[in-house]
Amino acid sequence: MTYRCTAIFAKGDTSILEAARRKWKGCLARSIDKPFQGVGFADPGADRCYPLVFNSAQEEEHERIAKSMKDELPVWSKKFPNTVFVLISADRTSGACEFTGFAVSNGKIICKHSGEGTLKKLVAYLDVTLTNEQNFEPFTRGYFHICRDDRKA
Repeated sequence: MTYRCTAIFAKGDTSILEAARRKWKGCLARSIDKPFQGVGFADPGADRCYPLVFNSAQEEEHERIAKSMKDELPVWSKKFPNTVFVLISADRTSGACEFTGFAVSNGKIICKHSGEGTLKKLVAYLDVTLTNEQNFEPFTRGYFHICRDDRKA
């Protein structure tokens, strides 16, 4: 089963969600109360389970936005100088899920991680402690599509 998601997380308020929606049109944004208090926003094709019909032009647009999120987050983070942002890309093409990502604050990359233990290291910047067996709830299929109360059309 395939699962892909590029998402940015921060311990912040809804003003971050509003700014993210303006910057990355179509991103899926929501408040998060578990496993940390804050916000998260993902590329519009997060987890690739919506829409159910394959559309190559739409897929390309989702990939463009995901790339823009990765490339432009450091500069954009200067708008919130006291906030640490954590970008995590999850990619599951068969059994195990591979994670890559980085943490950034006020325009500076604090760390970059890939390989074993990446998810655990990155979510630590959100004050989340994972054991090796635990999953990070926002990387549950459909997480950014459910609870659309924070999403504006």
